[in-house]
Amino acid sequence: MEAKERKNLQTVQTFISAIGSGDIQRAMETLADDVYWESPVSLSPPPELSWAKPRHGKQQVLQFIEDMWSVVQPYVMDTLGVIAQGDRVIIEGRHQCQVRSTGKFYDHQWVQVFILKDGLITSHQQYYDTAQILEAFHNNN
Repeated sequence: MEAKERKNLQTVQTFISAIGSGDIQRAMETLADDVYWESPVSLSPPPELSWAKPRHGKQQVLQFIEDMWSVVQPYVMDTLGVIAQGDRVIIEGRHQCQVRSTGKFYDHQWVQVFILKDGLITSHQQYYDTAQILEAFHNNN
């Protein structure tokens, strides 16, 4: 792995670690001012996923985090694999979260694609199947 790829990987790992520990300020420091953020990548995200819309800039990424955390409580975030190539870092992982309104848990796998420039994250797109998450939003007794 080249030095640039190692630096990019370290930046992404810093972001993920900071989010996991609740250090939002540190996480924001890894983002470019004009960062593009999308999670999940979807042409028609379900309304239950209030956080699911494209975001532009650090302030909107912060709003994304606040929107998501107001609806779900994260418990587990595991990294399953990492690829760093050029300006791109791809991470495969899984989350376990609890939907605050129902108390139900979901556990799902995802892929996050980060693009970096000059050591900062300029783009993030996260891909995951929303069906399992939606089940946790509904009270099916």
